[in-house]
Amino acid sequence: MDLEAYEARVRNGPCFICAFVAGDPGHVTVYEDDQHIAFLDRYPTVPGKVLVAPKAHIEHAVRDLEEPAYLALMSVVRKVALAVEAVFEPERTYLLSLG
Repeated sequence: MDLEAYEARVRNGPCFICAFVAGDPGHVTVYEDDQHIAFLDRYPTVPGKVLVAPKAHIEHAVRDLEEPAYLALMSVVRKVALAVEAVFEPERTYLLSLG
């Protein structure tokens, strides 16, 4: 892997979520509605790792979303987490927010 090219793409290119929403076929969608998308991580660190995001580009979910939009996102997170639990039957589910 060319780390310099990767770093340049990450810093200067569109975010990977925006690229995926725009049609980059590198991920598999598991849930989608008008405002949100959930997809399998291209490089999962654990089985069942799913990324959930608003379709609109935001930098920080807590600060950038109005409360109704944030609560709608969390509702999708819960819906997806319950589906993942039904398939993988994990001991617990972890939620991580990056932004």
